[in-house]
Amino acid sequence: MRTLVASLLTLQSKSLDGSTAEVAEHYGRLFRDFPKAEQRVLQVEGLLTVARILFGCSSPARAAHFARPALEWARRLGRPDLHRQAANDNGVYCLKQRDFAGALALLEEAYDVSRANGLEEGRLRALANMAACLQDAGYYGRAIEVNRLLLAVGAAAAGGATREREVAALANLVHCHLARGELQQALTAGERGAEVIGSEGANANALARYQFENFFNAALLEAGRIDEARQRLRQLRAENLPATPHTEVLLCLTQGLCETFSGQADIGISRLEQLLPRAERVGWYVDYVLRALIRAHEKGGDLRRALEYVDQLTLYFGAMRTHQLHQQLAQVQQEALGELDPASHAQVLLGDQAADLRVKSFNRTVAERERTLLENWAVAASLIDDETGRHCFRVGRLSYLMAVRAGLDEARADTIEMAGRLHDIGKIGINHQILLKPSMLTEAERIIIRKHPAIGADMLSKSTHPGARLAATVAATHHEWWDGTGYPRGLRHEDIPLETRIVALADVYDVLTTGRPYKQAWPHQMAVDELRFMSGRQFDPMLVEAFVEMVDEYVAVYGDGGDDAYRAALQDSAMLKRQDNIARLLADAG
Repeated sequence: MRTLVASLLTLQSKSLDGSTAEVAEHYGRLFRDFPKAEQRVLQVEGLLTVARILFGCSSPARAAHFARPALEWARRLGRPDLHRQAANDNGVYCLKQRDFAGALALLEEAYDVSRANGLEEGRLRALANMAACLQDAGYYGRAIEVNRLLLAVGAAAAGGATREREVAALANLVHCHLARGELQQALTAGERGAEVIGSEGANANALARYQFENFFNAALLEAGRIDEARQRLRQLRAENLPATPHTEVLLCLTQGLCETFSGQADIGISRLEQLLPRAERVGWYVDYVLRALIRAHEKGGDLRRALEYVDQLTLYFGAMRTHQLHQQLAQVQQEALGELDPASHAQVLLGDQAADLRVKSFNRTVAERERTLLENWAVAASLIDDETGRHCFRVGRLSYLMAVRAGLDEARADTIEMAGRLHDIGKIGINHQILLKPSMLTEAERIIIRKHPAIGADMLSKSTHPGARLAATVAATHHEWWDGTGYPRGLRHEDIPLETRIVALADVYDVLTTGRPYKQAWPHQMAVDELRFMSGRQFDPMLVEAFVEMVDEYVAVYGDGGDDAYRAALQDSAMLKRQDNIARLLADAG
């Protein structure tokens, strides 16, 4: 077993490519199926090494396949170092597959084990990965809090690794503040990072340094500090840091933006356009380059070209998120299928009632797991511009109550509640910075926002859940208006499905009565007055008064807290549990 581990470590030091991945998987199967429990520690170490090699080969799903059993064994070994390491690694693999709820749960586990056993380096790693998870999910406010905690916890520690982590955390703060339109805060974080980099003994790795310079450079350019941005770029090039395909993309990206803002738009845009296929080959920073091209063309006054790249960014982001969700749905279906006796379907055809019950139970299990997964994604989308994450649940609950008020049966009302929860799932395929923009949207940004219904419908298309087809229809049509002036298809009157007309009322009412980064909450009466004003224009006039009566009664009885069913849904949400746990973690650490 020790020889196998040593061979793996040698393999890990070599070039990571397809052939390396095949060899690693062979080792992984050997470690996974090794029968001797007394060798469990080496077995866990071997599986975690296999997983890291596969992750380095850009295969997070295959990495997770071997890392999951390693974590199960590590939890029982009584070795906090291995437990922490396995939980952290599994969290990273979930993050790269966009399973944010799963990633945060595992990273919290790594943090708790580290803190309870005095593993300070493990605690810092878990915090850094939590911050990355929150940032990738678009939860910039919470990511800022965790990055600040990371800086505070690491302040007393010494060594190059801590300085490296400090630079990375400050780079992320610059990025998060820019995404929220907080230019001054971004500059403050960037200036602090520049001081750390310039201090004696600072030793950020090349990738962390290039990321920092890219983010800080963007902030300097937006602030009009162009000479300073160009000077930092010259200094970075002069340092001749170790180059990788990833750092080369970041360097060209930074240079292209500098040229664009310095009056050399033709050169800068040409550089960025040539960079795009390189970023696609590397598999990183494609969205960064596309956003830079949009900004460069806007800066140069060519809105037509900016809009072309807007379309590319939307297609890229939406397709990426859709592919990731479809992969997770396939995994749910495959895992559930593995729990079903393969002979059961044949036995059903032969009239076996017990087998029939097993198949029906299997179908219910798959449906429940898929609904949970879809709702986690819907909450993830909601949390981007609603820090409570409760919007989708409120819309679902009000849609259910309105469906009942309209005389629909219980089963149909339940399906409409699910559709209401999932109506905005497509927003997770939209650039977060646009969703969070506090100022007026540009025409290009409005076009991007209007893509989310189609993205949502596509995301839901691969689910086998009985309610997924209706949910996809509602996602695709919930911005259609009664008078035909909505989008994306300009449907009108009864061409808009009844379920959509119900969800649209619930959606707009909840948006009006809750705060957003760009607006204050409206009082209840003001919101229902607006619904009445838009009756016959945005909303079905036959539904508006019934909805107003229903919501008047609901608010009078339950207020903002909602009824028992609504509160139970919130308590069952894995994403909201993770948010609450992080809030507690921050409070305890503070």
